[in-house]
Amino acid sequence: MATGSVDGLISGMSTSAVISGLMQVEAAPQTALKAKVATQQKVVSAYQGINTKMQALLTAAKAIGDPTAWKGGVATSSSDAATASTTASSSTQSGSLTFRVNHLATAHSIVFDTPVDATTDTIMNGSSFQINFAGGPKTVNVTDTSLQGVVDAINKTPDLGVKATAFQVSPGKYTMQITSTSLGVQSKFDLGGSPFSGLGAVTPVTEGSDAELTIGDAATPLKVTSSSNTFKDLMGGLSVTAVKEQSATDPPVTVTVARDTEGVATKVQAMVDAANAALSEIATQTKNKSGAVPGGPLAGNSIMSQVATRVLNTVSGGTGTNGSFKDIGIELTRDGRLTFDKAKFTAALTADPDKTQALFIDAAESDVTRKNGLADRMTAVADKATQTNTGTLSRLIISGNDAITELNHRVDDWDVRLQARQAALQKQFGAMETALGKLKNQSSWLAGQLASLG
Repeated sequence: MATGSVDGLISGMSTSAVISGLMQVEAAPQTALKAKVATQQKVVSAYQGINTKMQALLTAAKAIGDPTAWKGGVATSSSDAATASTTASSSTQSGSLTFRVNHLATAHSIVFDTPVDATTDTIMNGSSFQINFAGGPKTVNVTDTSLQGVVDAINKTPDLGVKATAFQVSPGKYTMQITSTSLGVQSKFDLGGSPFSGLGAVTPVTEGSDAELTIGDAATPLKVTSSSNTFKDLMGGLSVTAVKEQSATDPPVTVTVARDTEGVATKVQAMVDAANAALSEIATQTKNKSGAVPGGPLAGNSIMSQVATRVLNTVSGGTGTNGSFKDIGIELTRDGRLTFDKAKFTAALTADPDKTQALFIDAAESDVTRKNGLADRMTAVADKATQTNTGTLSRLIISGNDAITELNHRVDDWDVRLQARQAALQKQFGAMETALGKLKNQSSWLAGQLASLG
């Protein structure tokens, strides 16, 4: 805090240094408050760090606690004629399917056989024409009846379902191709009333047709069609995309769906890792001082110790009648961490998928407070700690920030007091210098008078 310069010319005393020393004494209560603010900020930061780790645990626990996470499959295809993919859903099923790609889906397209000048020749009469689809006609309004004008009108009409292209047939002569923007039989269209008399006859380029797979005997196959090249949910959760047509001599395509044990194991590993990260953060923030090693901001904090205990109890508490978590590769170590044996888990999942899932998700229990599944328990513990405004950590963070705000108000109040005290000291020392100056003048006058008498 600046004290100004009021060093006395009369007294010869460094009054600024004196005032500075006095102000340090006066500011001692404010200094103590600032130290409390710094300490409280470390505490809040520690709570926030633990909260972040617990939120990550909540996310990981919810991911493996979602029943669809256990229904995913990995799809493979035996041929480059088709690709296969799966989506995680309650209907995803394992198995295989063999078929041939008979046709790819095509878009309907037409071209006109009489070339014209693109900008000077008139190709239609009237100011509009219709394009007829199975779902009904759509109207195109035209202001420029040249070839380029009609192409622009088609392409600028929103949601028309077709696009037009003008292309050069010979130097300076152009014609038009109109192509559906969708695939399949539904992409078929015709032009009502033959509006483009100047372009001659219409020649089909491609007929709008559906993609087709054939399954079974070549003589009487079962046909599966799709308006696009993707056959969604061909099997439960399986989609197949046709890539190229196959000849009669090409080997058929076999797509296989197997349970995604690797994906499930990865999610379990993520939950175990998140739990260990949360436990490690709590241990760091609550560690006690050891010799020259300082303790954490939350040293000896019993509330955080309880949070760590709840995380560990999700495993140590057992599963009731569903078996042991050890059977699926999850155990506690002596130093308070979780371990995950991926190979053991994968073997258990392959041998008995339903039982393994039941160890994580207690579908039989409707009361969330009584669920025995590991993912259920971990979700409940993490949610209780992090829930906005009401969670254990959330309330501690709010309380800590409120305390910091209050302490800072008190620090600000001391600024006002100390400024007033400093001004008073400067005034007092200034008055002292003035008084000493007057005394010195009087002393000099008396000395002169006495000298004149001699």
